[in-house]
Amino acid sequence: MKKIYSFILAMFAVLSVSATDYYLIGDFNGWNPSATQFTQATDGSYEVTVADFKGAIKVLTDGSWDGIQYGAVAKGDSVLVGNSYTLQQGEENLKVGKPGFGYRNAKFKLQVADDVHTLTFVSGEEYDLSSAPTTYQIIGGFTNNWNLADAIQFEDVEGVLTAVVPDLNGTFKIISNRSYDEQWGTNWETGAGLEFNVPYVLGAKGDNEPANLGFANPFAGYTNAKLTLNVGEDGTMTLTLVDGEFAKMEADWHIPGTVLGWNCDEAQRFSPVAGQENTYEILVPEFGADFKLVYGNWALEFGATDSIKWELNKEYTCTFKGGNIHAIDDETIFVDCIITLTVNYETAEVKFMIVSEGSGINDVKADEKATATKVIENGQVLIIKDGVRYNMMGVKVE
Repeated sequence: MKKIYSFILAMFAVLSVSATDYYLIGDFNGWNPSATQFTQATDGSYEVTVADFKGAIKVLTDGSWDGIQYGAVAKGDSVLVGNSYTLQQGEENLKVGKPGFGYRNAKFKLQVADDVHTLTFVSGEEYDLSSAPTTYQIIGGFTNNWNLADAIQFEDVEGVLTAVVPDLNGTFKIISNRSYDEQWGTNWETGAGLEFNVPYVLGAKGDNEPANLGFANPFAGYTNAKLTLNVGEDGTMTLTLVDGEFAKMEADWHIPGTVLGWNCDEAQRFSPVAGQENTYEILVPEFGADFKLVYGNWALEFGATDSIKWELNKEYTCTFKGGNIHAIDDETIFVDCIITLTVNYETAEVKFMIVSEGSGINDVKADEKATATKVIENGQVLIIKDGVRYNMMGVKVE
């Protein structure tokens, strides 16, 4: 009994030391790096079963794109049901099954020995993809940042394709069969946004992808949004928001650009200005060249028309879905800039002003001999003169 117990302990010790987290990624789950994890069997191999499988795959470690990728040795390589394939570390996808076919309850086994990774397509119920009914989904930032696997499907409810989105906001598209091969968004002709209970004829993918669709008021959002989709015999796709509770989309403002980087992280994030409703500021040591104003993680983008080029100490109004905002002089970098943003959420009007160190201080000096002190309070840069607080644009702050 003692020997058996010792053997079990030793076996689990080996498994715990050698265990690595492996994930199957591919067309079937929208290439989500952490959605489909292998489980380790008692013999040390790894197994996973996919309810509805199709397309190409890779194996990834750690559930992150920072992990190691294992795929095909050469572009176009494939593995059929019942066969095994020795994966190679690299970028090439491995095609699985017969072209044009999918597999229900597809079972895969991964064996790792001496850093050799062998994938076996154990079994699966083959079906012809062309005979499968077309399904439609709505996808956007609200579905885990445009992840295909998390797209919300339209279901037949009393003969009407219907989807309910718990928190519909930002921009979105309609796709089919959890793929971007077919997609519908902003109407090419009108360029308008979606309004409550107003049927909207979507624009289809042509030579270029249609723009992501948003609400007529881009800051609008709806909880428990109920949408219907009508697929016309001529291929016309009509989307209608028929129910839901209005709720303004809540997010942070960012200013990604050439100097700060094109991310929406802490370095690009505005802070609310205390005592000034819907006003935001950011202090940056160096600023210049191109940028955009972004609400949320690229959910809403505000930019410029071709005619707008920014310069210091002037206020500008942005355009929803506009292009990059260019500087008058792209070569000049300004130091210690205060960027102020004001937003009217009801009219979707977004304005900004950029003030560089010195110009704001001069605005609040009463005379040449007076002195002023610059401080930061609650994330806002203030100039204090004779006990009175001013912001960097010379406006008194109570």
